[in-house]
Amino acid sequence: MLLPIKNVIFDVDGTLVDSKRDIAGAQLWALRQLGVDSHRPEDIYPLIGKSLADTFATLLPLKLHYRIPDAIELYRTYYPPRALDTSTLFPGVRETLKALQHRGINLATATTKSTAGTRRVLEHFGIAHYFHQLQGSDEIPFKPDPSVINKVIDGQLWNRDETLMVGDTDSDIQAGRNASVRTCGVTYGSLTREQVAVLRPDFLIDNLPQLLTII
Repeated sequence: MLLPIKNVIFDVDGTLVDSKRDIAGAQLWALRQLGVDSHRPEDIYPLIGKSLADTFATLLPLKLHYRIPDAIELYRTYYPPRALDTSTLFPGVRETLKALQHRGINLATATTKSTAGTRRVLEHFGIAHYFHQLQGSDEIPFKPDPSVINKVIDGQLWNRDETLMVGDTDSDIQAGRNASVRTCGVTYGSLTREQVAVLRPDFLIDNLPQLLTII
């Protein structure tokens, strides 16, 4: 018998925050500095949430793979001052977090962003206070490795059987499985509904308020 969900861990970009235009714009800018101008924002959206090394390995031609460290450095210089130019919360995020908190549900993040970057974004939108732990991937492996989720669970002493990972990418769903927690895929982020559904998460929602029907 499944235990009720008492803890929810969220991805950030593509799950809580609609940041894909800012992220894609910064990555396209970095690519242009290296002479690559063949990609559109739509090519980058499915890669959001992956490590920068994996992203630029996909976007740069093989002959320029030796420039991956340069692309990462260019992005890290360009993106932070522009990280919130067009980013917004997805509809219903604030209300859903407030409702979950009211129900006594414990909340945390598990993201490929840095912890400092995560705090900056969520404080900007006034939602950081809803979370028991803001956890980014600081010197730990990126999802789908479960390390970032494990760090939350171990730090908060949560029961895995009572924990749910919510995210919009294959990395989020697989990381949740690797951490032995239930998973919930959202269909409004980086991937289409069909692309998320094929990952077979335990739950599938089309907007964040639908999470309240699960918990």
